[in-house]
Amino acid sequence: MKIAILGAVCFDEILTLDGERRESFGGILYNAAAFASVLDAGDAAVPFTKIGEDRFDAAIAEFRRLPHVDTSGIVPCRGPMTHVTLTWRTNSWRDETVRHRMPPFTAGELDGILDAGAVHFNFINGTEIDLQTLRAFRAAYRGIVSLDVHNLVSRFDDDGKRDIVGFRQWRDWAPCVDVLQCNEFEINTMFDRDVTTRRAFAEAAREVCEAGPRAVTVTLGPEGAVTVHRKDGGYYLVDIGVLPPVKAVDTTGCGDSFSAGFLTGMMRWDDPATALACGSVVAGVNARYRGIGQLAEAKRLLREPRSHFAVFEDKPADWPGDPV
Repeated sequence: MKIAILGAVCFDEILTLDGERRESFGGILYNAAAFASVLDAGDAAVPFTKIGEDRFDAAIAEFRRLPHVDTSGIVPCRGPMTHVTLTWRTNSWRDETVRHRMPPFTAGELDGILDAGAVHFNFINGTEIDLQTLRAFRAAYRGIVSLDVHNLVSRFDDDGKRDIVGFRQWRDWAPCVDVLQCNEFEINTMFDRDVTTRRAFAEAAREVCEAGPRAVTVTLGPEGAVTVHRKDGGYYLVDIGVLPPVKAVDTTGCGDSFSAGFLTGMMRWDDPATALACGSVVAGVNARYRGIGQLAEAKRLLREPRSHFAVFEDKPADWPGDPV
């Protein structure tokens, strides 16, 4: 199994709800750390990114300490490293300031990941690739394409201040994607109507799923997640809670850990319902620890991913969810 991760690596300044200030590398390093925790011998996660020359050596050293991570797709670029300030306002919402964004990739540069079984596009900057580049990649690529909407909903001014502009163009992107992930705030920017309840999240996810992806997930922070997926011409909903017991210490990187778990589950089981359980396991473990890479217990829990969630109790092993 080879999974490529395309997105920015950042130097993060994190201001927590309790007033603590922390510094660390972030961005797709969270994806890589999660994959490193759950992949098996012979598997590889391949970060595909450009890192500013001022912190390149220190950042790549963080990747190289992770097992199952191939750093051949990490290259230096001129100028300073992407710098992100994250100020948490609630357990599921933060303000972001992004400066020195990574230069976007061209279609030709993506030839280096055509041999991966899956590719995850994580829009940390919101400008990692454009729609034309994604279309060209999709035409040449036969594996699973996963997309985390993230900062596709954002625009940053010259000072790095974030403005939410929404992702109304999702209907153009969706046909190029097999797995799409967004959170409750991002999905609400994608429609002209309010999307703020679990029922509305499920209805919106189905509408996005109808436009192309096989599976669409809306993550809901401490309230779990909903996934709508297509199977045998029908659409199915799985509404899941968080990994019990609930004991969140730090939710930074939970969305990135979720996507790593979900995509690993898709590669192993080819089943979005089970993949949702996998994503929820890895995100739940991530929330129990501070920092990056403290996910060792996730691998054990992924042996039977459905067994940790009440929604799967008394259901057949191949239960796809409720028709929607």
